[in-house]
Amino acid sequence: MARDPKAPVPSNNREDSSDSRQFVFDKPPEELTARERALANLRKPTAEGRSLGRQRQIETQMLDKVIARNFRKNAKAYKKVLADIPELNSLDVIRMCIHLALQENDYETAARWAKELAEYEKPKLQRVEKIVRREVLDLSDDELMERAIAEGLLPKVALMDGLPEEDSPEKPAQ
Repeated sequence: MARDPKAPVPSNNREDSSDSRQFVFDKPPEELTARERALANLRKPTAEGRSLGRQRQIETQMLDKVIARNFRKNAKAYKKVLADIPELNSLDVIRMCIHLALQENDYETAARWAKELAEYEKPKLQRVEKIVRREVLDLSDDELMERAIAEGLLPKVALMDGLPEEDSPEKPAQ
């Protein structure tokens, strides 16, 4: 729908005495860009608005000062408390947590902390992980004996003890 160039522009974009907007555009609202629409909604600052803004700014500054003062006070108190606490390393803190949990009969928490403590006292890098494979289930007795001797689990004499008597060199063949 084309606009008639001779038609009057809508009054919401024209500056009139009751409208205190800062930016007035000579286009209809549907032709304004998003930025122009945002600027068209801005109003000129008034004396009341400025005094209200100053009051809020002063309140914010006072609140910031109170927060900073409380932070300094809490930091000093924290520093005093740290001076009174004995030196504890991380393991001592974990042991203390276990002890406190046991005093409260909270065995689940104590077990969880004990598990954490075990990781520090004997880390996994020092533990030996054993993997048990069941490859020998399908082997015959002779194959199992040969494998055990090859891996050094049995002496070579064990192989001779397992030989049948007719193959033994000690008895002459008849």
